Amino acid sequence: GGMDPDSMRRCMSFGFSDKQSGSSIGQYGNGFKTSTMRLGADAIVFSRCMKGSGPTQSVGLLSYTFLAETGQKDVVVPMVDYKYDLLTGDAIQYERHGADQFCSNLSVLLKWSPFATEEDLMGNFSDIGPHGTKIIVFNLWSNDDGVLELDFDTKEEDIMISGAPNPAETTNAVKRTNENHLSNQLRYSLRVYASVLYLQLPGYFKIILRGQEVQRHSIATDLIYRQAVSYTPLEFLRKKE
Repeated sequence: GGMDPDSMRRCMSFGFSDKQSGSSIGQYGNGFKTSTMRLGADAIVFSRCMKGSGPTQSVGLLSYTFLAETGQKDVVVPMVDYKYDLLTGDAIQYERHGADQFCSNLSVLLKWSPFATEEDLMGNFSDIGPHGTKIIVFNLWSNDDGVLELDFDTKEEDIMISGAPNPAETTNAVKRTNENHLSNQLRYSLRVYASVLYLQLPGYFKIILRGQEVQRHSIATDLIYRQAVSYTPLEFLRKKE
């Protein structure tokens, strides 16, 4: 788990995807960039890895705010790397491209992220464990009325789309039933959407939303009208000929 410094750079670089299999779950593809930038203006990534020559931990910043306010013509993604000692828990600066670039990148990270000191940055690794990745999206987008596009208040265990209908407030029984149906809820409930996202999940993979595990739901169980469609691959027909 986690990303080494090179993988981290590939993950946060635009136009790069390392998804080698259709069965893999999120292998450093373009989904990371597009999804985080859709949720908020800025994202900071913390990753600890056990691969390669030894344990490392890396921090990277993908910030629209930084790019816009500093007038950058290219997409600049500042990153810093550290060598990590599993026994002592110490992190030593890993100056792969020289001390000057490390200090410059660290300065940008501290100025444009929610963390004011290097110690604050390192504190984010405390709950990652020996390997893993944490992504923090901040400066979330608001709608035209100045209201956050994401609603964290309606349900403590969920994240909703702002302005979503509340079935509990609907007096019409038929309309309330329709609004409670999964096909409608997945349009504005992250918990419901995540529950049908994967047909199958490996035993070691869990989705935790606001401290509670998301229970997988097979959407096939909700189908009322079923139809079998026979399909013969063209390659099979050619072989018969």
